Amino acid sequence: MVINSDSLVLPRMGWEMWHVPHAWQHFQWPRVPSLFPDMLWFFLAERVGLDWRVALDGFFLLSLCLMTVCLASAIWRMGNLFWLQALFLASVTLTVYVACVSAGVYVQRFTDMSGLLELFLPAYHGSSFMLSLLAAAMANMEYDRGSRIANFCPTACLCLVATFSDPLFVTTFAVPFALSTRVFALMHRKDTTPVWSALKEGISGPLFLLAACAVGFLGQELLYKQNLGGLFKHVPLVALPEIVYSACFSMRAFCCLALFALSIIPFIRICAKISKNEIEPYKELLFYQGYTASIMALCILSITYVDISLYRYALPLTWWSIVFLVSCIDPASVRKLSDYVMVSLPCAVLYFMLTGNHENSLDGWHSPLETCLSQSHDRLGLRGGLTHYWLSRKVAASSNWTLQIEQVAGGNHIFIWGNNPDLYTHDVHGLDKTPVFNYFRGWHR
Repeated sequence: MVINSDSLVLPRMGWEMWHVPHAWQHFQWPRVPSLFPDMLWFFLAERVGLDWRVALDGFFLLSLCLMTVCLASAIWRMGNLFWLQALFLASVTLTVYVACVSAGVYVQRFTDMSGLLELFLPAYHGSSFMLSLLAAAMANMEYDRGSRIANFCPTACLCLVATFSDPLFVTTFAVPFALSTRVFALMHRKDTTPVWSALKEGISGPLFLLAACAVGFLGQELLYKQNLGGLFKHVPLVALPEIVYSACFSMRAFCCLALFALSIIPFIRICAKISKNEIEPYKELLFYQGYTASIMALCILSITYVDISLYRYALPLTWWSIVFLVSCIDPASVRKLSDYVMVSLPCAVLYFMLTGNHENSLDGWHSPLETCLSQSHDRLGLRGGLTHYWLSRKVAASSNWTLQIEQVAGGNHIFIWGNNPDLYTHDVHGLDKTPVFNYFRGWHR
């Protein structure tokens, strides 16, 4: 599990909501508020007294379960499988994925591969993408029944909540769905039907979903949160050569782009079926949507690209490729696979329990610096501390939020990024008191 100031923002918010008056008004939310299910999980975890370390580990498992269901929904609509078969295949796919990434990190020492698990971390766009897979399956079913607005009400509710939680949902689901339905309409246009008439046909449903996303986005703007400025670094697609080159020195980038390249196999296969009219219309529509979402993700990555960490915007690129590859599996092969898994899985679990490396669990974790500060706190008369963003939250969390250590920028100016500005002028353990900051930990490399 990755511990850094970004992944600790929501645990800190969850703690402040219950222990600091009016924190919901004063705490600066991340520019991706991640309200559902990320913030909801940490809010409830703090309410029942769950340690933040356990809550963070629990969120990883919660995300795995949510991803299993959402991935299964997309595989079920795209493949020739029953729902339970798709759920089983999604479980196996995620197990293999996590196992391969873990083996790459801990056995081969490809440390940057750990970024492939950011999908399951809070406030890293993972939940938004998972919900986009679920919305894709739901909208696909609703569009298949007809384009009346009433059919899209469940998906519209999901769109509103998901966009309020993370605006990136618009580019991972809403816009790709609207574009894919127009492509589908053009592909099935009769020769006598004008192009404009074909584009207008069935457009009410997609526009209704876009309107729901717009409401969610406007609602999010009412929150006191970080602005979206500074995201766009390049003209679209200009950074593509640099992105491709990054695969030469980053295993994480190589895996993402290799999966996208492998998706050419189902792409050719499905295109051949489309040309021969051998594929169901709803599968064809989902096919257009998945590739539209992937191309949009590539464009967003090229606009924002600075370094490998920005690959978190490329989740559709990776996972839609996996959906298309897994959907090619024949149902008979899934039944055979289930027989092998039923035998091998208990053995693998037993082996992991006996010999596995469990150091990745956060249970009982403490920062060495925090341990030193806590032991010397009273003896040296330490009160509050100041340090940079990447250290302050980590040390405070390690003390279970008992140490007041606030983050500062260069020149020792207050830095409220994902923080509560009130706590620079009020003691966290008694807001009627003024804090005293009498120690400072400088930048280090």
